[in-house]
Amino acid sequence: MPENAVPDKYPAQPMEITSDETYAKLRNDLEFWEPWGRRALAAAGLPAPGALRVPGESTNPVLIADTGVVVKLYGEHWCGPENYASEAEAYEVLAGQDLPVPQLLGRGELFPGGGAWPWPYLVMAAAPGMTWREATARADRPTQLALARRFGAVLRRLHSVPLTGTGALRPDSPVFAELLEERRAATVEDHREWGYLSPRLLDRVDDFLPSVDALLDGGKPVFVHGDLHGTNLFVDAANTSVTGLIDFTDVYAGDPRYSLVQLHLNAFRADRGLLAALLDGAEWQVTGAFAEDMLRFTFLHDFDVLEEVPLDLSGVDDIGELARLLWDVR
Repeated sequence: MPENAVPDKYPAQPMEITSDETYAKLRNDLEFWEPWGRRALAAAGLPAPGALRVPGESTNPVLIADTGVVVKLYGEHWCGPENYASEAEAYEVLAGQDLPVPQLLGRGELFPGGGAWPWPYLVMAAAPGMTWREATARADRPTQLALARRFGAVLRRLHSVPLTGTGALRPDSPVFAELLEERRAATVEDHREWGYLSPRLLDRVDDFLPSVDALLDGGKPVFVHGDLHGTNLFVDAANTSVTGLIDFTDVYAGDPRYSLVQLHLNAFRADRGLLAALLDGAEWQVTGAFAEDMLRFTFLHDFDVLEEVPLDLSGVDDIGELARLLWDVR
């Protein structure tokens, strides 16, 4: 069957999604997306599943089949075109790199050749194991530390992947620096709205943040996964192994320190013992400036990264103290 040939029984492109608001309401709705997921699997020449499920909240519609495959669809809302371009590029760059990245089984468009949005999709093997969040909630402390150390080694390999992309993963791509510039301009107001930090501390952030060029200081860009939260990393706690790394919609050729922000503040919930184990596994050279530099990348991250931190930071008025509370591993 040709890549995009599908039986006539699948629905035509629905008209329900006409805005960011309607997309937001439907993006994780299994009943709505199941026919589309089945259409993508048929187009990819894969067996029809008995059942599909939605794994949880996600920016792009994701369906997991009982046949062990995952379908991911990309709409024209909520940065869907950019997400598809980044993820498709990432799978090309990561192919054959001996990393625990699910195999890409198929790709295509649900509605090619028309004037409307074509709805591109990717089909991947499902990641084995459990999410970091699920596994570590049940694991004892030695197992948690061992898993963090193992992921450090994986992160080191990820940062060593050759940047052979043509978009955000091109070695000279300006995308990462442009992102940091945008975040530098917006971060103080965003943090005032989020409300985790004291107004007095936020008054000092502009002076604390150097220029983007000074922060990057001509460092060699690496493959950066910008969204290493607790459900994008899969592990096998019994064997203390890393079994899966997913969701490449926020990837960059950029500074490796950026990749630590979501990992530590979301997946690790700001547990500095886990961070120290990860850095040890990654053979990361921790300098005296590490904590404050990481706080700078915290302010420049694209997401609300303090949302999962189980610390009351509202009474911290000193930037140095905040850096130590979140990032000091010495």
